[in-house]
Amino acid sequence: MRYVMVWPVLTRTTVRGPGLQLFAGRSAKTARHSWGSAGRDLRMHGFLLLVEGAGTYRDSDGRREAMTAGDLIVLFPGLRHDYGPGPGQRWHEAFLDCDGELPCMLAAQGLLDRRRPLLHPPADAVVPLRQLIDDLEAGRLADPAEAQWRLHGAVLALARWSRGDEDAALEAGRQVLAADLARPLDPRAAADAAGMGWELFRKRFRARYGLPPARWRLHARCEAAAQALVHGGTVEDAAGRFAFCDGAHLRRHFRRALGMSPEAWRKLYG
Repeated sequence: MRYVMVWPVLTRTTVRGPGLQLFAGRSAKTARHSWGSAGRDLRMHGFLLLVEGAGTYRDSDGRREAMTAGDLIVLFPGLRHDYGPGPGQRWHEAFLDCDGELPCMLAAQGLLDRRRPLLHPPADAVVPLRQLIDDLEAGRLADPAEAQWRLHGAVLALARWSRGDEDAALEAGRQVLAADLARPLDPRAAADAAGMGWELFRKRFRARYGLPPARWRLHARCEAAAQALVHGGTVEDAAGRFAFCDGAHLRRHFRRALGMSPEAWRKLYG
């Protein structure tokens, strides 16, 4: 069943300056909207804060997620998207669309991340953005230069939260990789714990900890085996205890991880 969108634009204010156009305002939707199976390409950057209500977000990169009040969509040119309430749901949004060089520069610097278009920030992280939208909408901000630095500051506030949030997510994944080293583990379970897709988690984990997730866990198993050897265990015992096929399997990975054989390690540190 297809629903017809009720999309009254309550306010829309435009500020133009050299290399930047900002469009700010609010709108409310009361029924499910669809731009079709392909979604919509805004052809510029934008921010949409769900002030009240609930709904769903989806995009051409395959994401489909539920939204609640306080969630923020970051829109990117070329990323086709669709969002809005379902039957019986309310939707009240505040939006800021940005066309020009500044948002492209912020994206190039990594402050706007296309891989994370739907954010769940705390209220304090969106205060600068919400104030910017309110001031533009109310006509209190007409100077393009001031609007530019206000936009930059709002994006920096989001980026600071996002990076801190990402560090916490990666640490949650690392804890999964570090737990129960005696059993086999699909490293994708760590991505699930971090709330990320596998490819994104693998890339971010390697940048943060220096090794891909599977290799990081393998090194942790070798280090645990090394501790067992120091306390008098045999190579075969350590192999069985930490999920290696046999002593030869442990020796091969042990040398790669720690730079010497298990026997040399035990002789040096035992």
